[in-house]
Amino acid sequence: MQKLLLCVLMVFCSGCAKDHTKPPANLDFVSVNRGTALLYDVRFDSDVDVLDLFDRGEGKGMASATLECALAEDEDFSVDKFIRFSATGSIEPEGNDGGHAKYSYLSSAFMSEVSNGGGSRRDLSVAELNHLLSNKQQIPCKVVVTAYGYQPYYSNTLYIPVADLLREINRPR
Repeated sequence: MQKLLLCVLMVFCSGCAKDHTKPPANLDFVSVNRGTALLYDVRFDSDVDVLDLFDRGEGKGMASATLECALAEDEDFSVDKFIRFSATGSIEPEGNDGGHAKYSYLSSAFMSEVSNGGGSRRDLSVAELNHLLSNKQQIPCKVVVTAYGYQPYYSNTLYIPVADLLREINRPR
């Protein structure tokens, strides 16, 4: 009964969420580097300021802005779905490209396995990452932004070359 009530409430409230009216951002891969500890720094450009989608100033009213990448075959980026093998990190600005309508961003992403419906997360080892990525040329990523009272925002797909990522994964520490 509680699940039914929760579902009805979610459907009712989702009808109230406003549309952000911004087009999906086109993203361009710039680089990937191994950061500190288990993080990988992904740099990318966008033709839309994804940190100011709701016209409130950078980050105001935003619940989250993340770069999400699918490391395996599961490529459902919906906010209510967890990708089992993923790279996920928050997004920070790296500056504007001097009026060329490009915005530069950095995401420090963890490569992890999610289980228990999102309740558990563990970092993937170098061997696991090599196995997951061994037969891939690229991995798909999207910027996902949520804000209170708005529908989730999804960018167009960004592709990270696996060769660049494996170079960083296998680089001696």
